[in-house]
Amino acid sequence: MSRSRRAHADDTVWTVVLTLVAGGLLALATGLCAFSELERFGPSLGNIVVFRAVAGATEWWHIDAKIADVPGHGCVLSPAVMSSGGGSLIIEARRLSSPPVYRVHWAGRHTSTGANDCGASADLVLSRSELMRLADVAGGFNANLRMVGP
Repeated sequence: MSRSRRAHADDTVWTVVLTLVAGGLLALATGLCAFSELERFGPSLGNIVVFRAVAGATEWWHIDAKIADVPGHGCVLSPAVMSSGGGSLIIEARRLSSPPVYRVHWAGRHTSTGANDCGASADLVLSRSELMRLADVAGGFNANLRMVGP
């Protein structure tokens, strides 16, 4: 009888251990799945980043942007220059690659000084991190915009 009880206790221990291991693996797989899905979140189509005309913005960094529909060509986005002249970026398309890539339209004065300026109007391709950095400098997406209409 004692051997039977010990075998039953061993079976119970193995059942508990296997249940804990299976639960841990399930939790890990669910967490990794959820983490990979976070890549899909981000700015939405139609969001606008507005650079208000302010004087004296300090140049800290810039982004080398790709010009859409012109492979191998790019221009520079300098938040200080964009803020000094004013302008906006509107999100026109998003490709759900890893990481996501956004097609944006720039309209404003200048994006940088010199030959690498994108001009007054340009269709650009930016990564999510580049777009988020620009939005942070400008005060966010759709910041202080008043919508007209119903």
